[in-house]
Amino acid sequence: MRKHLLWLLCVALPAGAQDWLALTLYPGGELYQAEHLQRLVGSTQNLWEVKDGQGRTPIQSLDSLASTNAIAVQGDDVRFRRLIETRELTPAGLKTLAGLVERHPLLGPRLVTAEADGTHFWLRLARPYAEADKAELLLRYAKRLAADFAPGCRVASGAQGALQGYTLQEWTLQAAGAVPPRTTTLQGLQQAAATLRQRTLQAYSAADILVYLRHVLNGESGLPASDDEVAQLYLIAESLRSRDLQDLARPDFQRLKLVALGRQRSSAPNLPGYRLETTAQWSSTPNSYLTVDCR
Repeated sequence: MRKHLLWLLCVALPAGAQDWLALTLYPGGELYQAEHLQRLVGSTQNLWEVKDGQGRTPIQSLDSLASTNAIAVQGDDVRFRRLIETRELTPAGLKTLAGLVERHPLLGPRLVTAEADGTHFWLRLARPYAEADKAELLLRYAKRLAADFAPGCRVASGAQGALQGYTLQEWTLQAAGAVPPRTTTLQGLQQAAATLRQRTLQAYSAADILVYLRHVLNGESGLPASDDEVAQLYLIAESLRSRDLQDLARPDFQRLKLVALGRQRSSAPNLPGYRLETTAQWSSTPNSYLTVDCR
């Protein structure tokens, strides 16, 4: 059976680099259940134990519900918290978690299905792999997740998965000369992400993180009003040990990123004062996407 499945994964596919592998786990029923989320923590961590044929760790990062942190406010407490805090998996805690995932600009559809019955894993490859090797690695990750999450879980094609037909793109922009004022650049980023959202499921940049931080920290809406306020929000994010903001825009604004998830490939955003440096991408194919079905 394993050889047959692997052969199906290795059939001829349209050419195109894939910078991620993706999995969708369907735990059975509603995702936001304490038992599901407790299992998810350990089974996600175990994915780092998977090695390639050379004994190397194939991925440089893993984005998932159980490996992601976010700045959140609970009462008067502002902290950089794990999304899944096992001691907080009470009915109230589960409701808080679901609300945070829905509101946070980097989370939502990228990590949880629209019906909240499944969760996505984004495994960013550390190096290029041949198609057959990617197929083998994807199958290893899927089988490890299935084995660790619960008895009866099975690896299935991505054809019926929630990410089928989708494309993830990440554009890195480099300043072409003198860096424009931060507030001007943030307005451009906000407009670029808004344009992307017209034809994608989700799009975000550092501007979205800063709007989110202003809201949760100060109850204010909109972008920072000055470059000094931008710098202050960066200091707060750093003090909370959050890397989300710096990953999307270096503090000096020399390098920026925009990310979009949608059903069609989008053109690179055009931002005054910046040039496109690199593009990373993923699209659902049998070599890049599988599901783990525990229903």
